[in-house]
Amino acid sequence: MVIVIEKKQFENCIKQYERLIITICLSFTKNYFDAEDLAQQTFLSAYTNYEKFDGDNLKAWLTTIAANKCKDYIKNKARKTINLTDEDYETIEDTDESPEDIVMKKCTDEKIHNICTKLKEPYRTVAISYFCKDIKLSHMSANTGQSLKTLQTQLYRAKKMLKELWEEEFI
Repeated sequence: MVIVIEKKQFENCIKQYERLIITICLSFTKNYFDAEDLAQQTFLSAYTNYEKFDGDNLKAWLTTIAANKCKDYIKNKARKTINLTDEDYETIEDTDESPEDIVMKKCTDEKIHNICTKLKEPYRTVAISYFCKDIKLSHMSANTGQSLKTLQTQLYRAKKMLKELWEEEFI
């Protein structure tokens, strides 16, 4: 005989035993998020295997499923963590920029580009190439045929104008 459990009955079952199952899972894992995942797996397993339930003691059946899920979780080799020594931590260096740093750099780069576009030629081209595109003056000189001294003078004047525009705009 196949027992069909109604959705509403199962929802009531979850509401009734949810805290108990999470508490059991938490006692095994010592991590609330893992305990929630295992509790969810417990109820899913109970729902999909309801025909195996003898109908005698639902609470005992659910707690047994939860305990078995937790034991399997703890035995899982992929879950094992490796403890690092102090020396290991010293050799690991986070060189990635934080999301905040990336956003701040992007905003600053946009501001610099916008201010550079407000300059008159030839200062605009030199400023955008130097500050926004990171092109060295020696490369600009080789590519444009202008003398390095001329580009240095234009960059010097562009910096003065940019400083004034920056102060007008953001101070």
